[in-house]
Amino acid sequence: MIINENQLLSRIKGIMGQVPQIFLDYDGTLVPIINDPEFNQADKSLIELLASLNTAYETYIVTGRDICEIMRFIGEYNIIGLHGATFRIQGENLAVPGFKKYEQLSGKLYSENSYLVDEFPGLRIYRKSGGLLFHTGNIKNPGKIRELRKIIIGLSREFNMNLYTGIDILELRMPRVDKGNAIKLLRNKNRQAIIMGDDATDEDAFKLNPDAITIKVGDQDTYAKYSIDYSSVRPFLLKLLDL
Repeated sequence: MIINENQLLSRIKGIMGQVPQIFLDYDGTLVPIINDPEFNQADKSLIELLASLNTAYETYIVTGRDICEIMRFIGEYNIIGLHGATFRIQGENLAVPGFKKYEQLSGKLYSENSYLVDEFPGLRIYRKSGGLLFHTGNIKNPGKIRELRKIIIGLSREFNMNLYTGIDILELRMPRVDKGNAIKLLRNKNRQAIIMGDDATDEDAFKLNPDAITIKVGDQDTYAKYSIDYSSVRPFLLKLLDL
């Protein structure tokens, strides 16, 4: 259920004394989902907005992207990358235990499965530092997508990787990491948090942080307490600055 953003701001006013931490998803929340994710650069107004938020609040960008890639889009911030496998905190890069294994595995899987772009016209494969993303937005035949999905399911089982499916993507990633636990790790227990995101990976963040002010971008079923539409995200964040 989409609510009026003023209702949400009224709730947030009550926790401003705690100087809340803010955790923001990128794709689908701060920028729209596009068919060429490698070009989803933040525009000038978003870069200015994030800089202002980062000055006023302890702000984190929470994303499935590599840290290097998201920094290319927005610059230097506190970042939770690869759905919670990597972190950039106060200019220092960190990773969860065991990440190196999957960083090496992603290179192996990329080289061994690059042939799939010939078998599935329109497929694009992106190597992440700890996983592999298959973008299916340009595959016109639904039957070919189902066939590809079976192959990727097989890879996930063979190499003990989680399979995440989203809009036009199939992604192999490190198991036992998620945005929810990553945010819990970084939260200050004496402060409130505002968490905003749009897709299934953000549901972990909502579910595992039930005391936070959680905001779903979109009108899908959600664990979040509040929902707003995408067009309301930036006006809402601007009003946070006024608080």
